[in-house]
Formats: sequence, structure tokens, C-alpha cells
Amino acid sequence: MADMMVSSSTNVSSSTQGLATSSTKNVLGKQEFLNLLVTQLRYQDPLKPMEDKEFVAQLAQFSALEQMQNLNESFELLKAQSMIGRYVVATNPQDSSKQIEGRVESVKVDGSKVYLKVNNTEISSENVKEIYYAYSEDVLSDILSKVPSKEELLEILSSLQKGE
Repeated sequence: MADMMVSSSTNVSSSTQGLATSSTKNVLGKQEFLNLLVTQLRYQDPLKPMEDKEFVAQLAQFSALEQMQNLNESFELLKAQSMIGRYVVATNPQDSSKQIEGRVESVKVDGSKVYLKVNNTEISSENVKEIYYAYSEDVLSDILSKVPSKEELLEILSSLQKGE
């Protein structure tokens, strides 16, 4: 990055408040990156302006950051959609000491948050602790559907006895 000349440290701290709040979470988002870039441009030395190569590189970084965040949001939605019909165990949003178990009925997106509907309760996808393929009853019924009936077994035995 180019050297940044600052005449007043109070101006820099007031213009990058978003950076301070986000740094406590150790996450820099699009807004913080843009604030930092604008502050850097505002307080650059007029006798040594930032080279256009550096500026273009920083804009490319900003664009890449935005695309990664969009990709992450799409991935979260795709992951939630793949849970529809699956059996989940999640922390209850009203009482974190309890758990909700059941089949995911639907998915709801609210801004950047993804919610799963389980037993008529909306659960944040972040609260999901375990995911199962299906209910045990579904698994058992699937197994039982593959077990041959009495008539089919007798037919198999008679064909074996005949040497077919």
C-alpha cells in the first residue's frame, strides 16, 4: 500500500468508525474496506499522489472481496436447501438449553440470514448441530420395501428347486 500522510488523527478515527467496530470481531467487510480506501485517498500527500496501479489493485481487491461474500451467501443458501427433507437436531432459538429435532420442511432467507423451518419453528442454520439423512421410520420402511414377500420367497425357492 502507498504511504498515507495524515494531518489529524481525529479525522482518521472518526471516518473509520466502522473499522473499529468490525475489528473487535476480527472481520473486515465491504464497508470497512471501502472506508479505508476512501480515507487513504482523502489523506494522501498531494505532492506524492497514489499511483494508479496501486489504486486499481485496491479496487480489484475490493471487487474480489465482494464476490467472495456473494459466493459465501449463495453457498449458505445452497447448503440450507440441501437440508430440506433431512432430519436435524438444532438448538432451540427461544431456549438455548433445549433442542429441536425434526425434518426440515422449508428454507427462508432474510437478508444474509438463512432459516430452516423444523416442526413449525424457524431455526437459524447456524443453530443446526446434527444432520441425518432421514427418520429411522423412513429408513426401516425403505429396508422393509426391499425385503421380498412370502409369495416372492416361495417363487424363488421353487425356481431354485427346478434348477432354473
